[in-house]
Formats: sequence, structure tokens, C-alpha cells
Amino acid sequence: MNQKLRIVYVSPEVFPYAKSGELADVASSLPKYLSSLGMEVSVFMPKYRKHEIESLPTELVARELLVPVGEQKIKANIYRSEQGRYAIYFVDNPIYFWRDGIYGLGEGEYLDNDERFVFFSRAVLEFLLKVEMQADIIHSNNWPTALIPVLLKTLYANKPLFKNTASVFTLHNVAYQGEFPPETLGLTGLSWNYFNPDQLSLNGRFNFLKAGVIFSDILTTVSSAYRREIQTEKYGFGLEKILKKRKDIFFSIRNGIDCEIWNPATDSCLAANYSASNLEGKKDCKLDLLKEFGLRLSPQTPLLGIVSYLSSQKGFDILLEAIPELREMEVGLVILGKGDERYENLFFNIHKQYPEKIGVKLEINPTLAHKIVAGADIFLIPSLYEPCGLNQLCSFRYGTVPVARATGGLAETVKPFNLDTLKGNGFIFKEYSSKALLETLREALSCYKRPQLWQKVMEAGFGENVSWEAAARKYVKLYQNALAAKRG
Repeated sequence: MNQKLRIVYVSPEVFPYAKSGELADVASSLPKYLSSLGMEVSVFMPKYRKHEIESLPTELVARELLVPVGEQKIKANIYRSEQGRYAIYFVDNPIYFWRDGIYGLGEGEYLDNDERFVFFSRAVLEFLLKVEMQADIIHSNNWPTALIPVLLKTLYANKPLFKNTASVFTLHNVAYQGEFPPETLGLTGLSWNYFNPDQLSLNGRFNFLKAGVIFSDILTTVSSAYRREIQTEKYGFGLEKILKKRKDIFFSIRNGIDCEIWNPATDSCLAANYSASNLEGKKDCKLDLLKEFGLRLSPQTPLLGIVSYLSSQKGFDILLEAIPELREMEVGLVILGKGDERYENLFFNIHKQYPEKIGVKLEINPTLAHKIVAGADIFLIPSLYEPCGLNQLCSFRYGTVPVARATGGLAETVKPFNLDTLKGNGFIFKEYSSKALLETLREALSCYKRPQLWQKVMEAGFGENVSWEAAARKYVKLYQNALAAKRG
């Protein structure tokens, strides 16, 4: 761990400046923990139309940087902001990024996402060249940054600055691949020779995610269960054979959470603070949450919480099927999130039908997310698939018991409570069905009615080590190995 590595971490989203999923949380916390281990970390993201970005003190470090996109040279301004332990760089071009959404709006993705993220990827590399910023590792994430490993091995391969730079590429969710028409290749400056089934094309389209998988020096994903799952036809979304071919350089490191932010003893979002040794404040958090959502329930009524992007991946189809039975049960439910218009409309209508029992807020609200994690008794995660999952890790930290489906990182981290051994930190079901969800929920509610048993489940969650620290150390070791392999 003595070697100080220079890491350039590239992400299309970083919390709190832009967030659509868990990548944003990873991209804000992993660099912080890497820095605390002595690494020199620089984070790059687009400068979106976000108040959180506009209100930051920034320094313009590159004016009108010329970025090749197809036949054109397009200008970018690069801004730098100190984040305490690391620096964040914002790539600015209003035509591409001064928009309300990251990838699109409710009705669909932006039609020029290929051009937007070709520009972003090349802008990062052009900036590093211009200011001669040495990088031992360039760590890219998800399809929007997947072309960086490709560019390093092709158009930028002969640049002395990148001679000893290794590329690491993390797959956070292979369902989203960045698939575009073949003509998109013209935007990259790459030769048409690369557009073949062994490299950039998949099913006749230019597949950004596949490109990153093929060209990266090291490939990672966010849980060992998800690594196994995406090498199968069921969860690989067409990439399973390609991932199997790369298995020798394909590793898994499970995500953690930022325990400085997610700490019920110090969390400023909460109505009252509490800890594993003194849970009194959690009761106040529940009362506050009931008030926040306008639910007329007794404080003794079990309260279920959901914070999620609203999509089929997150298990909302089986949850919708379960609603008729749920509303007959002695429980309350609060849901926070945005997502597919269909689910937004369905849940909003359910809330209107049962406003005293089911609360729904269609927004991304970090403060309210903390209130739900603290104030709910049970955190519901019925995902169809889940690469890692951070919600269950946060819920452990706050003494809120997860009821989850056994998939990906959920299967690794949520251990079913056993009445005989009194071991286990949650409740889990395998079959993807409303029936299995309801059966497991009833099991959890039965346990909830026996406070001493429930206390055991909560204690097991409190006892979990969910910090980034161990994972960050694994990344450092992976970076060192990648660099050693790159330099022979």
C-alpha cells in the first residue's frame, strides 16, 4: 500500500451533483476512501444543468479545449472544484449537458447520447494531454464512459503520456449498454475495421458497453453473485459469452457505503439521532416519517419503506400485484423515487386511493431518503435483479430490517433470520413472484410482533461492516496489479 497511485475516476454521475442510480453514490464515496489510503484521485463528470453544480466554488482550468468529434473540433471548458480529499473536474459544453436530465427525460433517452458521451470521453483524455496530467489508472464506469479503454488502445495508444496508463472498467448494470447505429462510429474517429463482432459491434449495432469490456485492461463488477449471474443467458443481456472470454481479467469487489454520511448517530436529516445502544430516537424518526407522508397510522403499526428508481428491474411488477393483499394487512407503506412513467402513474393512483396507508412521493430527495431509512421498520427490496444494492447496507446501519429478493448483491448481504439459531440480518425470498414476496413479508411481520426476536435481527444488521474501507483496499490492490501487468 506504499505506492501512491494517480487515479483518474470517470463517471457520468456523481452524488450530489447528478444521480440516477447507485453509480452516483459509488462515484462520490469510493474516491474519498481511495484518497484516505494515500491515492491521488481526480474525478471527472459532465457539467450538467444542476443547482448543486452551479453553487460550487470552481476554477476554470481549461478554456475552449478543442475536442475531436467526427469531422469537427468542439469546444469544452473544464472546471475544477476541491472536494476535501480529492478534486472533481466538470466537463462543460452547454449544448450537450445543459439539460434537465442526465440521459433523458421520462419519455425516453436523448437521441444524441452517443455524441454526448463520445465528446465527454474524448474531452477527458484531451484535457489530460493538454495539462500533462499523469494517470497510472483511468477507471471508467458504465456505458457512457466505456469508450475510454477503447480510445487508450487505439487513437491515444502512441501518446507518451498514456504509455504506462492502465484502464479499469466497472460494470454497474449490464442491462444498460449504450447501443447505437453503426454510423455512430464516425463520431469517434475510429477506423471501420473495429466495427466487427469481435470488437465494437453486437447484433449489428455499435455497443459501447461491449467495447469497454473488450478493450479494458481490468474489468470489475460490484458483487461476486452479479459477476456469476451476468455470465449466464438469463442476466447477461447478450454479453454473457463475451464476459466469459474475459474471465481472467474480470473481478468483483462489492460496494460499500459512506459511513460518515450514513450514520444514525450524527445524521442531520433525522428528527432525532440514535445508535445501536440507544434506539429511542428511532421512534421519533418513525413519527416524523408518518407525518412527512401524511399517514394516519399508529406508531405500533409496522411501516415499510422503499427508496428506488421506479422500473421493472426493481421488482415493482410483483409489488403492484401484491398491493391488494398489502392494503388488507396491518402495515403502512412509503415509496420515494422517480422512474418509468408507467410506474409513477400507477403508484400515484394507489396513493390517491389509500392516502392514509400508502404514501408516495415521486421525486429524488436525499433528505427524505435518509428519513425513510431511519423511520421505517422494514426496508422492501423486491428486485428482479440487483448488481449490488446499497439500500440494504444503509438499512443495516439504521436498524431497519431488509426484506429482499435473493439476487446479486442482495443474496450476498441479506442473511435470512433463523428462528432456531437466532442468526440472520433480514428476510429473503428466491422466487420472483408476489406470492413469495408476501410470504416472506408475513414471516418478517410475525417476527416484528415479538420485540425480543426483532431486536436480534436489528442487532445483526447493526453489526455488519458496510464501510467502503475494505473494498477501497481491494481496489488499490487491483490497480497495482493492473499497472504491473500493463508495465510488464
